[in-house]
Amino acid sequence: MLIQAAADFHGKQQRYAAFREEAERHGPDVAVLAGDVDDSPHFYRLLEQLTLPVLVVHGNMDHPDIRKRVEEKGGFFLHGRVHTLGGLRFAGLGGGKPSSEITEEGQPQEEKKVADVDVLVTHVPPRGSLDKTMLGMHIGSPWVRRLVEQKKPRLVICGHVHEHPGHTTTGETVVVNCSVGRTGRCTLIDMDEKIQVRRLE
Repeated sequence: MLIQAAADFHGKQQRYAAFREEAERHGPDVAVLAGDVDDSPHFYRLLEQLTLPVLVVHGNMDHPDIRKRVEEKGGFFLHGRVHTLGGLRFAGLGGGKPSSEITEEGQPQEEKKVADVDVLVTHVPPRGSLDKTMLGMHIGSPWVRRLVEQKKPRLVICGHVHEHPGHTTTGETVVVNCSVGRTGRCTLIDMDEKIQVRRLE
């Protein structure tokens, strides 16, 4: 499965246009937007234009109420939910301080628990993984880090820290910070037996 991922559009029209152009060029199986998508006409136009499944979590600059419009425009709002595509289980945690559980749809309330997933989509990186600011501070989430260590997803897709895009490995998990920052267009992630990552600028 080929995933095209990006985060931190922040309402910049050229960033949405670049993402759409790369989707047309590479033909990914799914688009993942990892927060700070911006509640703007440019964002919703992108959702309308993309002809593939789009999974979205909100960022620290987005309100979770974007869920309704995201789904009206054909996207899937992944925050706190599990969604299966191509045999892979995706789950999402949005916002600036994630701490809610990811649960299966339809479970009785007393049985709800953090689900096992293949791909975890968060806005904030796990603490210590691609989370270093320009001043050298690590601003990732300790909670997400513990969740990754506990659940061991194959892949984490995150954003938030514009200065630290790229990919790394944390234990058994590949972590990809897909923030477009000032120069990025998107990140391509090939989920084969071995995960391959390429950032496009």
